[in-house]
Amino acid sequence: MPSIPVAHLHEQGQDMVIVIMDSGFARAAPNHQEATIAQLQALAKLNGLKGTIAMVWDADGKMDYLAPQPWHDFFRSITLDDVRSRINAEIKW
Repeated sequence: MPSIPVAHLHEQGQDMVIVIMDSGFARAAPNHQEATIAQLQALAKLNGLKGTIAMVWDADGKMDYLAPQPWHDFFRSITLDDVRSRINAEIKW
């Protein structure tokens, strides 16, 4: 069964499901990015993971992200290594 590891966090009163993506995700068309997020959101719910999907990836040695606007300060304050160290769940399909 395929799966993807995630960091399932509760930060700033919000439930987050953070997925580490390949850096190519940043170059995907916006509609493809949105479709991927929607698919992972549905799968996360089926896997019992409460929260909103956020995507992160390596951008030339720094972490970039696609997350709800209210979470941007949080994502600017962490690194990809922080996310990796907090992986505690997975999405299976």
